[in-house]
Amino acid sequence: MIDPMANIDPAAPGPDADAAGSDGSQEVFDVHAYRSNFRKMDKVRSFMGIAAGCVAGVCGLTGLSGLVCFLVLHITVNLSLLAFKMNFDLHSYSRESMLSFLLADIQKCAMSFMLFWTLFFGLVYLF
Repeated sequence: MIDPMANIDPAAPGPDADAAGSDGSQEVFDVHAYRSNFRKMDKVRSFMGIAAGCVAGVCGLTGLSGLVCFLVLHITVNLSLLAFKMNFDLHSYSRESMLSFLLADIQKCAMSFMLFWTLFFGLVYLF
């Protein structure tokens, strides 16, 4: 991906020929775009944790079935982001590996999940 604002001519080799790719082009990574994309993905994952906790609580899932529900929904949402927003081209948007992308923010989302899971389970089945 070439950034037009970086004034890099893809036809001419740069001053750093060793840092260039195998075809002679340089890779430009836009940090601001990465941060913006990361914030948007963080919001989607956080909302997923809240919604999944509500679903698990209302469905009355307890124990390992609730944990499995969270893991399945977390990976499904990350695969959906990868499929619909990134067209399965992870390396154009991030420098993460596939595994680290699928398991990103799992601890933070798990905390939101636990909070809303116990809240909705208590509201529906205890009161």
